[in-house]
Amino acid sequence: MIRLFLDSEWANDALRELVSLALVSEDGEHVFYAERDPLPGMPSSFVSKTVYPLLERGDAAMTDSAMTHALRSFLEPLDDCEIFADAPLDFSMLSRVWNGRDQTPPEPPFRTRLAREGNLMPSVERYFELNPNQRALRHHALVDAMALRSAWIVENYSFDGDVGSATSYDPHYDEWLLTKIRAARADPRPSIPHEIVMEALTKRLKVIKAKKHND
Repeated sequence: MIRLFLDSEWANDALRELVSLALVSEDGEHVFYAERDPLPGMPSSFVSKTVYPLLERGDAAMTDSAMTHALRSFLEPLDDCEIFADAPLDFSMLSRVWNGRDQTPPEPPFRTRLAREGNLMPSVERYFELNPNQRALRHHALVDAMALRSAWIVENYSFDGDVGSATSYDPHYDEWLLTKIRAARADPRPSIPHEIVMEALTKRLKVIKAKKHND
């Protein structure tokens, strides 16, 4: 079974129109990110000032039908999936994209689970507190999905320390991460995190940061 971590951004709390949606797997090998094109025309002040400037556009910008096709193409080959999110509305957004405008959409190959138990949400906050590069990009759907994934790994695998034991800008971060993964691999439970760093995500975050700095 593959675990995926979900986050979405929406334009305002009243209309709840989707802006962007992201999924990342526990092992970091499967990543989905899409933005609506055109964007909702009535974003809240917060979304207009905080969320919209982080959007990537380009290939990530998709019509509703294209996003539905892309999401189905991403999830169907993964077959049996469990998708975690920290807010019920994320699941609503996911279902809207999956179903699209079809009268009879295909049966979704995933189950959903609200992930807010234990210290998970404090670990998410701790992740952002000690990772200023990611904190500057908070409310980018993929950045937030990655934070939830990191917090989940820390809370559900038996290694010492917490999500703040090292940060991505620490020169010893890679060594720290590999140590945690080796410890995780000794855990008898399935779906152990993968040691391959998400190079594509790292590049993407650098581009977003550079764009925000230039703006």
